[in-house]
Amino acid sequence: MKILIDDLEFNSDHFYIQSNSIVEKIVFNNRTFYSKYHPIYTPLNSLLLSQHQNNEITLALPLIEQEYVNYLVIEYTQENWKGFYSLVKHLFKSLNIEEFVSYRNEKKELLQIFIKRANTPLETAYKEVENIKCLLEVKSNRGYNILPNRNLPKNYNIITLPQEKI
Repeated sequence: MKILIDDLEFNSDHFYIQSNSIVEKIVFNNRTFYSKYHPIYTPLNSLLLSQHQNNEITLALPLIEQEYVNYLVIEYTQENWKGFYSLVKHLFKSLNIEEFVSYRNEKKELLQIFIKRANTPLETAYKEVENIKCLLEVKSNRGYNILPNRNLPKNYNIITLPQEKI
């Protein structure tokens, strides 16, 4: 099923809705993860998208689609997002990354930067994420998360649907 959100396109047979309590316990690489996202195996409808846009519910989509990704995602969750965004744009210019789209959720203080990749194998995506991560660690504090992340279970590599395009 194709899901279109502004300039982003996802192919997924399910989506996730955030719950107030823990939905699933996942043991992965001797670590335990607790997920508050419940998978829903029906098509995403306009009512749910509207509720998400109004911050009534939180929806998410899987980033990994059958061992491939179409986006690398940087999520930043601090107030000084403009400085971080400027740093990332400069970094992208030096890495010749031209195709990216940025979104902001004011209520959750969340900046999301989607780097477009067409059917990139998961291992290739992991390598590119590690490269970006190493370069960001030199210049920035730890307020960001880059996905896909090989240290997380695949069903934990999900992204909240974006809100407002920058």
